[in-house]
This record gives sequence, structure tokens and C-alpha cells, in this order.
Amino acid sequence: MRAILLCVKEGLELPPEFRHLLRRTLEEKGVRILTPDTRKGAEAVLVVGGDGTFLRAAPLAWELDVPILGINFGKLGFLTEVQLDEAELALTRLAAGKFSVEERLMFRVRLGEEEFLALNEVAVLKGPLGHMIHLRVRAGEEYLTTYYGDGLIVATPTGSTAYNLSAGGPILHPQARALVLTPICPFMLSARPLVLPAGTPVEIQLISPSPEVHLVVDGSLHRELPPGGKLTVREAERPLRLITSPTRSYFAILRDKLGWGESKV
Repeated sequence: MRAILLCVKEGLELPPEFRHLLRRTLEEKGVRILTPDTRKGAEAVLVVGGDGTFLRAAPLAWELDVPILGINFGKLGFLTEVQLDEAELALTRLAAGKFSVEERLMFRVRLGEEEFLALNEVAVLKGPLGHMIHLRVRAGEEYLTTYYGDGLIVATPTGSTAYNLSAGGPILHPQARALVLTPICPFMLSARPLVLPAGTPVEIQLISPSPEVHLVVDGSLHRELPPGGKLTVREAERPLRLITSPTRSYFAILRDKLGWGESKV
């Protein structure tokens, strides 16, 4: 590894011991540390922060077509899966180019002339004072249904443990070749989360005149969706390469984050 792009959570002051760790494991081994402004030549992206920072850095890693590693300085840490006690081992392996990678499905989202990338989810949501919204949905070439309610989430397997899970959607293994549609507070008892093949393009059209309808991509990118407005969500041309924890499996992380444990019975 010759150069890595470092993305640090905004406002986070790295502790002196962690700065020393970066020097010892990377810079002293000849690995240059780049910033988003000097990204040319980066062979990996290193995220230091929480899952929000990781989500903001993921499109950049995808565009550079390099793997991404997250070290958790946040709260949850589903995406920034490397904990501080694993950081030295993870960084040493990163410098040597000896690490394990998982491919994670990403979405390409199109609204009018704009396009966005999403690692977790795309959500269409009514505003805080808005009325119930009507969303006509097509799956591939076929009309699927019209959802009535507070909104709709289209989640990747990686994003299935995020907003989708809070809204009652299923957990998908990150290697599953699928996506999930999860209605938010639907005004129809038959509306349930629906799992579709990953290659299925999903078109969502707002057909109600409700004010303040938002497009939210990975929890941070907002656009107003006008009545009649359409957006398309489809699988991106290639996956994101995520560098995994050197000591913990996906299921170990899942048990830890969701508080699953052995039965006491």
C-alpha cells in the first residue's frame, strides 16, 4: 500500500495516541496519508469516525474503485466495524495490503438530471406537517403497487440493519443479492416489506399533492420531490469493497450491536 485517503469525522480531534498509531503503522512504513483534497493515487480509503462518516465517504471510495476501512469513533459502528482495540492490527494489515474484503451492493439513484450513490438506503418521506403520501411503485417493467402512508424505504443488504430495521424490515445478510422495499407506517394492512432480486430497478412516483416530500439518501442527502416526480433506484455498476474486521465476523458484530446473547433459560 503506497497511499491511503483519510476521512475523519467532522469536528473530531484525534487523540495523540491514535495519531501516533497512524504514524507507526502507516507513515513510518512508507504509506502516504492523503486528504479528500489530495486524493490522487489513493489505494484505499480509511474512515475514522462513525457510520455517518463512513456513509459520506463510501461514494468517494466507490468512484476511486478502492477498498474502504472504517475505524469506529462513533456510537453504533455497523459499518465502521473495526474497534479501537483492533485498530493496530487492522492498520498494519492495511499497510501490508493483507486484508479481507467483502463486496457490498450499492444503489445508483436518479432524480431528474441528478444522480446519487447509496450504500444503505433510499427513503421517500413526508414532511413533519405533511399528509399521508401516495407512492406508485414499479419493479422492473411491471407495476407493483401504490403505497399509502408516511413513506417508503428501499434498502440494500448492508442498509437492512439501519433505517429499514427500525421500520420493521427484515435483516438481510450483506452478501445477499437482494434489496428490500419497506413501507413506513402504511395505511394498508396488506403492505409488508418485500424482498426483490438485486438487479430489479425500482421506480417510485409521487402521485399525491402533498407538500414537503423529501428524498433522503443514506440519511443525509435531501431533495424535494414534487407531485408527479419520479426517481429510479437500481444496482450500481459494481459493488463497494469493504475491508472487514480482522478479528470479528459479521455475525459476531450483529450479536454485539443488537444485544443478542445466549439464552438464560
